[in-house]
Amino acid sequence: MSRTTADAPTPADDQAHRPLPVHLVGSLPRPLCDDPATALRWFVEHRGEAELTALPSDRDPRWIIDWLTRHLSSVPSLEQVRGGESRGYDDMPYYRVRPGQRLSEQEVGLRRVEQAEAAFAALDRMCPGGPGEPPRVQVGIPNALDLALFAFGSIDAAREWMPTVQAAVRHEVAELDARWGDRLQLQLETPAVLVAYHLAPPPAWAMLTADLTRQVSGVLAAAPRARWVLHLCYGDLERVPVFTPTDLRSAVRFLNALTDLLAEQGAPMPTVHLPVVCGRQAPPTDPAFYEELRHLRRGVGIIPGVVVEDYPEETREALRLAEEALGAPVSGVAAACGYGRRTEEAAAANLALAARLAREWSMR
Repeated sequence: MSRTTADAPTPADDQAHRPLPVHLVGSLPRPLCDDPATALRWFVEHRGEAELTALPSDRDPRWIIDWLTRHLSSVPSLEQVRGGESRGYDDMPYYRVRPGQRLSEQEVGLRRVEQAEAAFAALDRMCPGGPGEPPRVQVGIPNALDLALFAFGSIDAAREWMPTVQAAVRHEVAELDARWGDRLQLQLETPAVLVAYHLAPPPAWAMLTADLTRQVSGVLAAAPRARWVLHLCYGDLERVPVFTPTDLRSAVRFLNALTDLLAEQGAPMPTVHLPVVCGRQAPPTDPAFYEELRHLRRGVGIIPGVVVEDYPEETREALRLAEEALGAPVSGVAAACGYGRRTEEAAAANLALAARLAREWSMR
């Protein structure tokens, strides 16, 4: 078990002499995700010879739906404004705070500490000591902006309650960091960032960028010991994106600004898992799609989310194009999202393709 995870997803400039790791975004299909030991063992058994950036502990591919429909519906200070079956982005329930009530950060918590505790206990049973460092456990951290938008259904309402949700996320992140900091990989997950750029006219991007980077850096600062991966996303409910990108302009705009802000704060820029494929589509193989990566700040580690098991040649070409546009080695290889909405067979095929490409890239 000691070589299950790579030493670190390193910035692109330091990656040349390391084996290229596979990054696992998170979830598995049921019933594999119902038990942490089963999930961890599945990842280990299906990785082949590839190293992993960490072992994911995500257990429920529908966590956001359960959080919205079960958890928030039981919060006394909230009342449901609209119901929904969560079958699409326009079919999600949302809430408001009852008149005269105040929402507390404890009421919107995600219980990620309990999830991590179960994962570490399972991992310690699997590898109870011995030579080498134990693998890191990855805990997915939904961005506070995304949670506020899901919970309250509009930008204005989300803005009102963002301080409370931000405090809740920071509290859980800080506790995770305090208990397991150097054994953790925290993955900050945020479709809302790229969706916000998609919805905003370009003249508004400067103000939007300032707001987004300030909010994201606030979450990152709550866990200074843990290793962070920033997972951008286009949404994947029912394997359907919120929108389909035509280039990476908004992502690079945000990442450059975040890099600059973190540098001012004396904080490191996390490695970025950057999806380039949506839903069930093949990865884009038009070089123009990747052109904006030429303007990314040097030293930002990028793990392209390109692996689609049904399109191995397109996946290989997309990885090559991403690296060519970066002008530096990629920091890993990955699918665009977790495996929770795939079948077990498709998940295994995706991981096998990712492992094959990681080995191929490491031998060049």
